[in-house]
Amino acid sequence: MTMTLMRMTVLSNKMLLLCLLAVWAPWTEAFPSGAPAHTCMTMFPKHNGAESRLGTPPFEILPSSMTYNAGERIPLTISATGTEQIKGVQIKAIRQSGNTEEILGQYDNLQPVNKLRYINCQEKQRNMVTHNNSMEVSALTVTWIAPATNEGPIYFDVTIVSSYTVFYFGIKTPITPGPTLPVFVPQPWSTVSNSLSPINWDTCGDDKGCMLYPAYCSGDDCKAAVSYAFNNDNDTVTFEMMAESEGYVAVGFSHDSIMGDDQTIICTAYFERVSIQNGYNHHNKYNVRDLRTNLTNLEVAAQRDGKIYCRFSRPVSMELLLEQGRSLVPMTFDLREEFHLFLAWGHIYSLSDVIGFHNEAPVISDAKVDFTDNSNVIGSVLPKLVRAHGSLMTIAWLGFAVLAIVMPRYYKDGFNDKKICGIKIWFHIHRTAAIMTFALTVAGLVLILVKLDGEVTERKSAQTHMYLGFTVVALVCAQLVGGMLRPGPDGKVRPFFNVFHKLLGSAALIIAAATIVYAYKMSEFSYPMQRFGERTVAVWAGVLVFLEILLYAHQYLAPKFLGRPARTDEYNVDKLSNDLEPTETVRPSNFLLVLVLIFVIASIISALYLIIVF
Repeated sequence: MTMTLMRMTVLSNKMLLLCLLAVWAPWTEAFPSGAPAHTCMTMFPKHNGAESRLGTPPFEILPSSMTYNAGERIPLTISATGTEQIKGVQIKAIRQSGNTEEILGQYDNLQPVNKLRYINCQEKQRNMVTHNNSMEVSALTVTWIAPATNEGPIYFDVTIVSSYTVFYFGIKTPITPGPTLPVFVPQPWSTVSNSLSPINWDTCGDDKGCMLYPAYCSGDDCKAAVSYAFNNDNDTVTFEMMAESEGYVAVGFSHDSIMGDDQTIICTAYFERVSIQNGYNHHNKYNVRDLRTNLTNLEVAAQRDGKIYCRFSRPVSMELLLEQGRSLVPMTFDLREEFHLFLAWGHIYSLSDVIGFHNEAPVISDAKVDFTDNSNVIGSVLPKLVRAHGSLMTIAWLGFAVLAIVMPRYYKDGFNDKKICGIKIWFHIHRTAAIMTFALTVAGLVLILVKLDGEVTERKSAQTHMYLGFTVVALVCAQLVGGMLRPGPDGKVRPFFNVFHKLLGSAALIIAAATIVYAYKMSEFSYPMQRFGERTVAVWAGVLVFLEILLYAHQYLAPKFLGRPARTDEYNVDKLSNDLEPTETVRPSNFLLVLVLIFVIASIISALYLIIVF
């Protein structure tokens, strides 16, 4: 039986080595009942896999008149010229230049009646039309009621969806003011320049406040950065932004550190096509675009070296109407107050300035920012509770769990058989490490549950990590209970307990390693963070396997080569027995123990580096 149990013990060692090696060997919307009000300014369907077709669309947009007069009713017909039918539609009228964001006029007489409906945009009534269902039709007719003033040359701006995966965006039909209208007087409106003088990050902390990401960067070497400075008139604040991005960089102002009900200002750039957008994050986590009337000094540099650069000034105080339920609630964002600062970046949809959901988690200031103070602030993509959760788990499993496994496996004959309170030193270390692993794991679980308000996450990128994490918690709890109820040294089932205790401990460590890997695969982590984290854990696993091989070889092979017997009291966990044992033996290597301790400390520092810096 002893030989069988020893074979099972060796098997558990090999299983740990092999399994550790084995561990290391993508937001859409569809609205069949019409576009929602928050798409008034974008008019861009975000269907999964959909693409906007280039070239001449197979549809004709024909107004009954190519000029408009005050309050004139102008029928507008949209008809298919080929085999493609009209499944969805959005229609609005905008200026051709100047303030192209304001939606003009109203609509009436929608045909077919059951196909179309009105949308109220920008606090105005019936100034946009969309579909009411996904029924296919070959033609639509609406009547546009012109505004009472001369708004200059106008476009009818139309988006047509012909199928779930194909749509035609930005179809524009011009119409000009009639001769009876008064002279057109353009509104004050800041245009966006596609050139920008270099941003000087060297004055951060002196002439302006900055949030740089990651924390160790200093400016142009950052992945993303934002600066802010009150101007001399104290009525405006100038912001500068930069990010490694596929299409946009955005700054947000939030009353808390959670996305939702925050003001946002977004800069987009695709070669020479640039824009700056004002808006807010809806409490349901999507962005709603609003008029940027009060933004001035607008500059965006198209991507240079894979980065977007942006500069603008905003009034100190701005008010937005935020959608809450079915009502609009005014909310003031006055930078004389303190706000959490958000910084996000991501891609824009092809042929548009419409932003996509950020691929990486936004950088959020650790504390609320005083914008009147030109101090540098610290920001992270991970909230404090998430960072604390990660810190506790990495210390538990990259550190204490390794000690809890190594000590009983290789150091029962170490420390010159010295005892403290009648118990061998190795067992004190093993028990303390096991209890710390349990305590830190439970504390980490409590922290993340507090962060999630006790709810289980529904994000797909986090579910594998979550399931593996709960498994690890269950295993470490079972290990602790098993250790407390272990049979006595002379008990008949003690040998079996020892083997299964080892197997369970090895399984817990392997699953914990996989849990950490899947933590880095969550959407909050950027690709560089994922790569750094995965490489850190891969190196940890490789070094642990190497140390296991050295310890195993020293324990089982050294006695054979040196011709000395090894101790065989394998299953007496406490080593409290006073039975005679061979005096000639190869003691466990103190040098290897030092290497293990260095490895544990280095592993913890490397893992914490990722959590603290990012």
